[in-house]
Amino acid sequence: MEFVRRAVAWLMDAGRRVALGLLLAALLWAAAGDYRPTPLEQATAPYRFNLAGWEISHLPDKWLRRAAAAMPWNDTPPRVQRLADAEEFFRLNGEIRRLERELPDAPSPAQAAQWQAEIAAMIAQRDRLKAGVEETMESELSAVLAAQGLESGWGWLWPPVDTVYARSPGLLALSPRDRIFRLESQLLQPDLRDRDRERLEALVQAELDLSAIVEDTGGVSFYPSVVAEDLSLHGALVVTAHEWLHHWFFFRPLGRNFYRSDAMLTLNETAATVGGEALGDLAYYNMTGIVIDRTPGERRPPPPGAFDFGAAMRETRRQAEALLAQGRIAEAEEYMEQRRRFVNEQGYRLRKLNQAYFAFHGSYATGPSSTNPIGAEVRRLYAQSATPGHFLQTIAQFGSYADFQAALGGN
Repeated sequence: MEFVRRAVAWLMDAGRRVALGLLLAALLWAAAGDYRPTPLEQATAPYRFNLAGWEISHLPDKWLRRAAAAMPWNDTPPRVQRLADAEEFFRLNGEIRRLERELPDAPSPAQAAQWQAEIAAMIAQRDRLKAGVEETMESELSAVLAAQGLESGWGWLWPPVDTVYARSPGLLALSPRDRIFRLESQLLQPDLRDRDRERLEALVQAELDLSAIVEDTGGVSFYPSVVAEDLSLHGALVVTAHEWLHHWFFFRPLGRNFYRSDAMLTLNETAATVGGEALGDLAYYNMTGIVIDRTPGERRPPPPGAFDFGAAMRETRRQAEALLAQGRIAEAEEYMEQRRRFVNEQGYRLRKLNQAYFAFHGSYATGPSSTNPIGAEVRRLYAQSATPGHFLQTIAQFGSYADFQAALGGN
């Protein structure tokens, strides 16, 4: 038995070595040309997310864990225990982040030391649960995907659901200053401090004359995907489904044409958002018995004088776009800064509001800062679909925004 255990451990190490070898070969091949970093790459170098390191650390893990779990000495806990562990994992992460935020303001050194000890204990407990929880979440979501008819023609799910719950990377989004347009983005290290974000944004504007913003992400569709660990159980299921849909779309016309146009990028993100909500809600119900009701109710006007964040952001974007269309760039930027201060006075916390902010958040056409009609169009198709699976099978076949609109108009 000890020999078998050692053999499994050797295989896990070997899997990582193979992944490292493949990545090194790819890097050497890419470096064979006359490579010169762009000004943006030079600016972001100290903050860039280490994708190669991520893949080396995580790509083989799912399959090696499953091989280890299949060994006779490893008993799979009953489902009720696995579900309880998942809820505890996300509860712990939320509590860890809460205490970390409060730590700098601890009322005394003794209180700070106590909180640090509590954080360390919770991290140790969370880390013991992590691998099993990831398997549970993948399994529960896979069951929903299969029930929705999203398996391949061979009767199995492709690509398999594979995710890691960790601190999700940051993202530097860029837009031209004379219009709102998602020009480019770079993944950055998680949890950058505000002063580092401000320094990088100022550097990009000074050196490249672009609008820039560094934002946190809830997840990124690497393979395996990364999903922010400090979400709730329900939120993690929704984001896990969202990121898996990007993997699934990749093998279909919708995903293959992701970068064909700004409209196709927005259509992809919005389809993943709407589909991810539906699939995540179903998985959450299966795990907890709690129904998430997303039935749109009749929208009542806010009470007189009440602040409406969505309306305020849409109005801000419309006015900023009007000023930019007239070539009044400095005036538009000053207007957005005034609006940021106004929104924050209402109890919100927007660190920055500029062209890049609207370009990034506008890609998700269901968000409050989007004025894009794609959000309503995608929700219309969803409402006309018999099931979430039918909606996804339908929208995945569109290779252009014009095809999507033509089909929607005929329904």
